[in-house]
Amino acid sequence: MKHLRLNTEYWILLTALFLAHVFFYFTALGTDAVDDAYISFRYAQNAVRGAGLVFNPGERVEGFTNFLWTTLTIPLEGAGVDVGRASMLIGALFGLATIWLVLRFARIVGAPRGIGWLAAFLLAADGSFVLWSVSGMETPLFAFLLFAGALLYVQEQTSDKGQVTSDDERFTFHVSHHLSPVSRHLPLSGIFFALAAMTRPEGLFVFAITVAHQAAWRVIAERRLFTWRDVARVFAFAIIFAPYWLARWYYYKSFLPNTFHAKVAASGPAAQIERGWNHLTQFVNVHLSWIVLLPPIVAVWSAVSGQPSAIGGQRSSVVGHRSFWTTYFIALIIPYAAYIVYVGGDWSVGRFFAPLMPFFYLLVAQGLADIWRIIPSRATRAEWIPAAFLVGAMFLASSFNGEYGIYIRSFDAGRASNARVTMGRWLKANAPRGTLIAVDAAGQVPYFSELPAVDMFGINDLHIGRLQVATLGQGTPGHEKFDLIYVILRQPEYVVIFGTLLDSVKEYERAPVEWTNDPALQKFLTLYRRKK
Repeated sequence: MKHLRLNTEYWILLTALFLAHVFFYFTALGTDAVDDAYISFRYAQNAVRGAGLVFNPGERVEGFTNFLWTTLTIPLEGAGVDVGRASMLIGALFGLATIWLVLRFARIVGAPRGIGWLAAFLLAADGSFVLWSVSGMETPLFAFLLFAGALLYVQEQTSDKGQVTSDDERFTFHVSHHLSPVSRHLPLSGIFFALAAMTRPEGLFVFAITVAHQAAWRVIAERRLFTWRDVARVFAFAIIFAPYWLARWYYYKSFLPNTFHAKVAASGPAAQIERGWNHLTQFVNVHLSWIVLLPPIVAVWSAVSGQPSAIGGQRSSVVGHRSFWTTYFIALIIPYAAYIVYVGGDWSVGRFFAPLMPFFYLLVAQGLADIWRIIPSRATRAEWIPAAFLVGAMFLASSFNGEYGIYIRSFDAGRASNARVTMGRWLKANAPRGTLIAVDAAGQVPYFSELPAVDMFGINDLHIGRLQVATLGQGTPGHEKFDLIYVILRQPEYVVIFGTLLDSVKEYERAPVEWTNDPALQKFLTLYRRKK
């Protein structure tokens, strides 16, 4: 009863921390989803109206990389609900569900109770994980599906008798009592990884790493390359993912989404990689700097070397169990981080890294247990003081000084959202249906105006998205391709941009209209009109 009471108290405290953090970012974002989320909503909007999954009716451009999330918003659009705020709520629920999975994972692998709780509290305090959980984007769904797939993958490392089939006793561990009858025979992880890959393309990359890790483990621990369950996992993935991929290829006639062409050079120019490294460095620095990598290193080294751990100083089954999931987690994190560097990072602080944080914080908690043994299996409140200090430090670093300080406060995301929504609604009320506009931010203004739009940065435009730019990697990701002559030749009636770029363009003038009576919003966006 005492443990049950403590678990309830911890869960209430954990949920309260997460929800308070969510509300903090909900208000900081101006109580609406970020602009990029509305690109997906725009596709859903057109799908509901019968135009197909397109940005502009009649133009089949794949300007999104989150198919499953986009299609999940179609019913919201069809029901006429406030899709921006509804997506924020759904994202927060997926974020909370991922935190619950972290606790579940720690229990499944037999880790001391405190390891799961510390990882969960760190996740709830992490600015990147929480901000992008409430952003209205696909990040929390992707994080949930990815971690659920990983959790099931670890569960599936049992024979029908509940043991890893290995000649080496060190690689034997028992988790069968956590498996459902279905998952004992059917590798459900393949299904969840397929859904993750339909949510973000990186899910395919993670599944490939999972298959490679499984094969390496079989060879090292069991002296065979695969089992029929491993084949079934790949089959379960392929039977879901392959039809989806073929359908999107047939529909959009493109091997890769247009977003990839608009943001990345496949050759990986030096400037792109340098920007990606700077992005990684910034992210690490707002997460207590590079010293935060020490506990994961210790966790993996302790597991694979057979050194006594904080779990009672035992080796035997604990070593095999821990070496499986710790090597798997590190095998995911390192290549995934390298991929983020290769594509040049992101305009955000930690959007791309957020799905990795459940894996990372479990390694952090396990490594700290190995180093300091501050998380004993029967932790008292007094023994949680160092953990509470760490959680508080992570909040200040990653949230207040990180995502909020760098992204929200410096950019004034709330005002940006308010300005774009106001502009979109003004255009809907004052511009005739079918009026062509051009925008630099392709989310809220096109969505709320319901007008065809030229995406001036090419995410949703084939011509601009496929431009060859020699300086790619030197600017802001996703904002480097631009063709002003092409935009002018398209003759949009209105152009909505941040700044005053078109002041020197003879074909356009500042629109002599009052689209808002708020001076702050007027300073943020400029509305141009084509000269008659």
